[in-house]
Amino acid sequence: MNRLPRAVRGFSLISTLFLLVVVSGLASYLVNLSVAQQYSTALTVSALRGRHAALSGLEWVAYRINNVSSSCPAVPSNLTIEGFSVTLTNCTQSVVTEGPSSYNLFDVTVSAERGAFGDADYVNHAIRATLKG
Repeated sequence: MNRLPRAVRGFSLISTLFLLVVVSGLASYLVNLSVAQQYSTALTVSALRGRHAALSGLEWVAYRINNVSSSCPAVPSNLTIEGFSVTLTNCTQSVVTEGPSSYNLFDVTVSAERGAFGDADYVNHAIRATLKG
């Protein structure tokens, strides 16, 4: 009967445990990487939604200036668009004269915010534009 030498016994157990630890560590790393990528994608979508909410607020201000009154809306003006709190934070009017014609320019700042500062899913996007009235 062939007996294995003492030094060889249990070697497969050690290599199996080593491979098990390495493979489980690699699997854990890949799961964390996948979760981070999904979270990053979700934050990107939230940021884009915030940008579009701010653009919608800017469109609202442009409509108010051109169709409702030829002056700035009251500051601060608040709207809620798709869960975002959209606020008109600044609106200043100035008269520009070019040759015989004159017109109004409005410097407008609109911000869209969702969540509370410090939260993991907090989004705040501000847009500043100059509108001709």
